[in-house]
Amino acid sequence: MKLTNLQLENFIGRIKLKEANMKKYRDQVDNLKIKLETKIKDDERTGVKVTKFLIAGSWKKRTILRPTGENPIDIDLILFVEGDENLHKDLRKLHDFIVEYLEEIYPSKDIARDVDAEENTKSIKITFSGTGLQLDIVPVVPLKNPVEYVWQPQKGGGGKQYITSISKQLDFAKQRKENNSSFTSIVRAIKWWKNYKELNPVDDEPGLSSFVIELIVSHLDLNEGIENDIESGIIRFFRFVSDPNFPIIKFKDAIKTVPATFDTPIYVADPTNNDNNAAKKLDSTIWEEVIKEANDAFDSLFIAQSKIGEGDTIEEWKHVFGPKFNITKED
Repeated sequence: MKLTNLQLENFIGRIKLKEANMKKYRDQVDNLKIKLETKIKDDERTGVKVTKFLIAGSWKKRTILRPTGENPIDIDLILFVEGDENLHKDLRKLHDFIVEYLEEIYPSKDIARDVDAEENTKSIKITFSGTGLQLDIVPVVPLKNPVEYVWQPQKGGGGKQYITSISKQLDFAKQRKENNSSFTSIVRAIKWWKNYKELNPVDDEPGLSSFVIELIVSHLDLNEGIENDIESGIIRFFRFVSDPNFPIIKFKDAIKTVPATFDTPIYVADPTNNDNNAAKKLDSTIWEEVIKEANDAFDSLFIAQSKIGEGDTIEEWKHVFGPKFNITKED
């Protein structure tokens, strides 16, 4: 039995962050924006300083899921730092500045820094009490050329950095959503599957990131045609990922080219720079698990389509998305 978009939108409505619950998070985000805008406007320092900020990630792209114990609401806060031409060469200086800057805005908060054995900062987080909202702080250094591009240290550390464009990434995501009214629903469903199957990266552990899921769905829309049917879009993703001949994914409007060699099982380019591998958090072990689960999901949903009764159909979908899968509208 094939499920309709209306039925699957009922499921999406159950797993996405509810509009009624967004206010408490939005209030904290809006308060943060006010504090940052005031700080940037009144900051009289002449050297290194934050010149602007952007909210990014699934919150901005509208693909965010409701929080669970293992997966709280997290938002990427991009801070643009200028005032030192050599700043991109000194990761510790950049992160120390950001921590000091945030402590000036939130003097009562413990700005959490995750550091490695050499005391290099791997990540900076702020957790808000009450809601559990987590802010992942991402400092970037604007470049003069290419325009709109920045130097960004790798999230999670590792001492690596790369060139990307935050604004162009957001424009890319916005275009996909405008071209396909079901894009965010397809992405949300697959993100829920990824979390349910415990395939997501946690701390230093490898995994399938939400960004990679978005880029694979984007690649399929761009290269195989826009799929507005949610069920077909989900099945297409599982068919594509379970194919042993997974291609190198690159984007025609991005700068640079895919490197000749890479050390990950797959390569999914940043849509703004083909030299960046968004799948860098994947290793061969977890990718084999992704293939196995995707193949199982494809088979289950194919079987679901052959079922006559709704009950038998739902059971197959629950095998893929878990016991919370439900196509009735939530009260």
